[in-house]
Amino acid sequence: MVWYPYNRSEEFPALGQGGRCAMGGPVYHYNAALKSDTKFPEYYDKALFMYDWMRNWVFAVRLDENQNYVRMEPFMETNGDFRRPIDIEVGPEGSFYMLEYGSVYGIDNVDARLVRIDYNGGNRAPFAKIETKDTIGIAPYKVAFTSKSYDNDDDDKLSYEWSFEGNKIASTEQNVNYTFQKNGIYNAILKVTDAAGKSGLDTVVIKVGNTMPQVAINTTSNSSFFFPKATNFNYKVDVKDNEDKVIDAKKVKVNLDFIAKVESNQALVGHQEITPTYNFGKSLVAKSDCKACHQINGKSVGPSFMQVAQRYTGNKDAVSRLAKKIIVGGGGVWGEHAMSAHPQISNDDATEIVKYILSLNAKKTNAALPQQGAVALKQHLANKDQGRYIFSASYTDKGGAITPLTKKETIVLRPAKVQAEDADVFNNVDKNDRYVGSIHNKSYIVFKNIDLRNINKLTYYYASANHSGTIEVHIDSPKGEIISTANFTSTGKWEKYTELSTSIKNPGVNMIFILCF
Repeated sequence: MVWYPYNRSEEFPALGQGGRCAMGGPVYHYNAALKSDTKFPEYYDKALFMYDWMRNWVFAVRLDENQNYVRMEPFMETNGDFRRPIDIEVGPEGSFYMLEYGSVYGIDNVDARLVRIDYNGGNRAPFAKIETKDTIGIAPYKVAFTSKSYDNDDDDKLSYEWSFEGNKIASTEQNVNYTFQKNGIYNAILKVTDAAGKSGLDTVVIKVGNTMPQVAINTTSNSSFFFPKATNFNYKVDVKDNEDKVIDAKKVKVNLDFIAKVESNQALVGHQEITPTYNFGKSLVAKSDCKACHQINGKSVGPSFMQVAQRYTGNKDAVSRLAKKIIVGGGGVWGEHAMSAHPQISNDDATEIVKYILSLNAKKTNAALPQQGAVALKQHLANKDQGRYIFSASYTDKGGAITPLTKKETIVLRPAKVQAEDADVFNNVDKNDRYVGSIHNKSYIVFKNIDLRNINKLTYYYASANHSGTIEVHIDSPKGEIISTANFTSTGKWEKYTELSTSIKNPGVNMIFILCF
């Protein structure tokens, strides 16, 4: 077909912010006489399709007989994979053809493309999903497999085919127990089929002939927090393995990392992979038009975020200066392309965006450690008591009868000053990114897996315009043992904050820490 690109953004103003990047058209006209398996249905008849190059969305807009706006609805909101659409046409068969610019403005994008969107009406293929808690063991190894498969067509009845050792079908039940008699690595495959014959597959790898090592980090120090003064973290790493009679000390890896800049407490709590990030700022970048002209570490019309972070590292005025530049625009620093103004972005949000960009050049220190000892925690002293210590220990076994397995355990130490909005559970309170408020009788917040060992005092930073009350600290549940009580009084104004300190009964480690009001 011949492609005629056009831009109707002047005829149809943009929906929301960023009008220069929104385009309108075509209007879809349903043809009942057209014989096509891929044409769009009558539901979209006379709908105007509008799309935004910056934000990668497409909307179907409904107009009345006088071309006045009635309503709009997202198109392919959950299953669309748009790469900056710049034009849409309706093909002769009733399918849509979308021209996509690609990820970044001003370069030859490898993901620029022309795609066809077909309407897939009628029966939809089911989705196969295997759930099992057991994937590694020793022969004979019995594994319980559960099907969590589903079909978006509610009336469809699914049939099941399980295979574990080759293509032979071992079971047609929805859930099945299977015993692997010999050591080896197997693909457990589930095929689900609907009444019309459409099917879906899922695979889980089962390893028989080895078991996961056991790694434990034992410490008499606090395992949740570091403190304003330099302290030692005392530790001992214990390793056990059912197949290795002798633990190879060379395969025990113990490390202490320090990440200087981290935004979210929740992103670094628990035994998970650790990624330093300013989460809120990162989410704001994802929702804005920043990535149209900037990449993380690649060439575009503007500097990469990494280049910006490297240039302004150590500049005390960088955050306020760059936040202002995001809002009012500017140029001349990186070349001939000026940055557009973003007056719709608040100063607080612009500040968070800058913090995220500058965090990309955050320094991370790493030190290999012996299996037992004490390590000084002092890097935070030069970082205004911010950052995270990440203490990790891992062991890779000798492989048993199949393949080596690695087990890793991690302890994350965060500042002893904890933000209320970083709690894990909130009940009968309001919260935003900077505080918790609108607290009532029997309100509470929960911090999970908190080590209160070696802590004998809690200090609250609060404001209360005209109410006094009591803060109780419970463990395990809102009705659990009370280990601290503090009576607070009104500060007279919401914006007037004060500190209140109280003693705490030391309950031990890894408790659920609950503030009740």
